[in-house]
Amino acid sequence: MKENIINIILKTLRMAIMVLGVILIVIIVSSSVADESRIEAEASYGEFLDWMFYIIYTVGIASALAAVLFGLVTFVIKLVNDFKSQIGTLAGMSVFLLIGFLSYFAFADGTVMSAYESSGLTVTESESVFAGGSMIYVYLLGIVALASIVWAEVSSIFK
Repeated sequence: MKENIINIILKTLRMAIMVLGVILIVIIVSSSVADESRIEAEASYGEFLDWMFYIIYTVGIASALAAVLFGLVTFVIKLVNDFKSQIGTLAGMSVFLLIGFLSYFAFADGTVMSAYESSGLTVTESESVFAGGSMIYVYLLGIVALASIVWAEVSSIFK
C-alpha cells in the first residue's frame, strides 16, 4: 500500500513537471519572433526561460542524487549481508582510487606554460596540477578499460 502511494505521488509529480515544461515552452515560443534581439527576448520571456532552467537543474540534480544514493545504499546493504560478493567491487574502487592518487600526486606537475601567460590567463601551479592530474587520470582509466576489454576477449578464447 505504501509503495502504491509513493508511485502515485511520483507519477503525479512527473506529470506536473512535464505539463509545466510544456506550458513554459508554449509561452516562450509564442512570445518570440524571428528577428528579435537578445535584449528584446530577455524582456519578453526571459523570466519563463529562467524557470525552465530551474526545472532542468532541479530534475537533473535530483536524478543524479537518486542514482548515487541508490547505488551507495545497495552497495552498503550487499556489503553488510554478503561481504564476499562485494570483494570485486571493493577491488575496482581501490584501483580507481589508486589511479587517481597516482595521477595527481605522482604524474602531474605544476608547470605553467608560457602560452598561458602570454595569452593573459592567470593559471596557478595548483590549477595546473589539478588539470594535468585530471587529464592523466582520464588517460589512465581509458588504458585500464582497454586492457580489461582485451583481457576479457583473450581469456574467453582460452575457455
